[in-house]
Amino acid sequence: MNDKSRKSLIFKFVSVFILVSLPLFLLLFFSNSYAMNLVRDQVAQTNSSLLSGQMSHIDSKLSEINTYMFRLAFQDPAVISLERQPRGSDEYLMTRIAAANTMEKDINYYSELGALFIYSAKTQDLVMTRANGSQIPQNKSTEDFIYEWMRSEGQFVEHGDGWRTVKVAGIPCLIHVVKSGASLYVGSIIPIQSLAAPSNKVPLVADEQIIFFSDQAEPLTATTISPEFLRPLTGKILQTDKSFHTVEIPDKYLLVTNRSQVSNLIMTVLLPEKNVYKQLSLLQKLIYFLPFVIGCLLIINVVLLKKIVVNPIIRVIRAMRRMQDGDLQYRMPPSHSKELALLSETFNTMSAEISSLKINVYEEHIKTQQAEIKHLQLQINPHFLLNSLNIAYNLIATKKSELAQKMMVHLMHYFRSMIRSPQKMVTIREEMKHIDHYLQIHKMRFPLHFDYAIEIDEHVGEWLIPSLIFQPFVENAIIHGMVMQEEGFRLKISCYEEQADHSRGFWIQIADNGNGFSEQALRKFMTRGQASEEAGNLGIHNVKQRLQAYYANEARLMIGNGLEKGAVVRLFIPKK
Repeated sequence: MNDKSRKSLIFKFVSVFILVSLPLFLLLFFSNSYAMNLVRDQVAQTNSSLLSGQMSHIDSKLSEINTYMFRLAFQDPAVISLERQPRGSDEYLMTRIAAANTMEKDINYYSELGALFIYSAKTQDLVMTRANGSQIPQNKSTEDFIYEWMRSEGQFVEHGDGWRTVKVAGIPCLIHVVKSGASLYVGSIIPIQSLAAPSNKVPLVADEQIIFFSDQAEPLTATTISPEFLRPLTGKILQTDKSFHTVEIPDKYLLVTNRSQVSNLIMTVLLPEKNVYKQLSLLQKLIYFLPFVIGCLLIINVVLLKKIVVNPIIRVIRAMRRMQDGDLQYRMPPSHSKELALLSETFNTMSAEISSLKINVYEEHIKTQQAEIKHLQLQINPHFLLNSLNIAYNLIATKKSELAQKMMVHLMHYFRSMIRSPQKMVTIREEMKHIDHYLQIHKMRFPLHFDYAIEIDEHVGEWLIPSLIFQPFVENAIIHGMVMQEEGFRLKISCYEEQADHSRGFWIQIADNGNGFSEQALRKFMTRGQASEEAGNLGIHNVKQRLQAYYANEARLMIGNGLEKGAVVRLFIPKK
């Protein structure tokens, strides 16, 4: 965006409107963000407290069952004597039946229990009792699992290790054993689902999920979240420094965790954040809708501003430009606004006065310009005549009669065109023929040291220019720039149309390989913008005066040196 756009009324109005609206939007955004964080923390704290209560209840049940297992292992006579009886004896069989009856009678007092078992490492015997309606099947695969687990891990579990998570027949369970005697173990198996069922609290947020995990972050209860999205939860679940986290799986969830004190269970609650913030839906919609409302208000205000203020100002500017272009008869239409109506009336009055004044001034200016142009042409003609006579004298003095005759022919043609020159404008082709006669005279004088070339685009040859408009530059190039050098003095005159989509005129370029302009002359031309009226610069000064008289500020004159050496003069002539 350029400086002009920044200074416009619409840009300033939009900037002020945005500066006023932005703090309001930021305030609402901050309030919404603060409310969202507050609600999230409150929901997380509430769920964390509820989870803590639920986990304490589960730990209490596990501790109660653990106490029963100690009592069964160290106080029940049948269990104590089972290790002492030799396997296969009648006493062993009766003791085994008594222990099984005791477990079958006691297991129904604990609704969470799925199975009780007694394992003898000495005799490799297993006595198992399954609760009524238990998810754990009483079959060979279950017994094989207990046998294998007791051989690999159960015999090495210490009393303080607590409950551990296993899968019995594909069912996630908690298992715990108490050692009774030297080689006898009393164990309990609890399906985790039986612990999770009574833990279904009243949901605070819709679609929340309660999931039990092991200490390896392995899910132990059913969940609707796919396994690929459960993996990112592992790191968050195992963190102990915070009780809740925000996770993306792929939607945003609030994860609340709580660990069991007597087992390796981790109880979690997953809360969809969109449901957590459901109570703030109105404020969120307002936040999202606010930019749209601000944008609509901005558009309405810009339209009204353009209609009421900008358009009348543009009409005034257009009227001023039409006056600047010379249309002094244009009058502004009346306006419905009091202030703009006064402005229109003032403008129309001023336009009428300027029109009357300019007619008189313009007529006087035309007369003055015509007299000045005639005077300037009279200044140029004697200037060139003196130079031509000087060349003719030199040729005659050197006894070059043939060259002198040819020179006189060229002079004849030249002065014949000078006689026809009272007309103000001539074609480029005619002016180039006139210059060609002048240059032929110099070429005959210095045949070995001077050469020139004239190039004209075909379609510009008939365009009109003021007569003798660029001859002073050709004269100066020869008089001041010519040096006797090995490659000789070269002069090139080019005339070509301006290279643009919509050409406004054409260029005339005079370039040579001579001395070029001095730094002082170039500096004077650049700083003053014009050559002085000294004798050496009289021709250039007259050209600039004539260009100003014919074309005002549309013509351009550029003076400089070539890339390697020599002088370059470029003259832009607008089409007429």
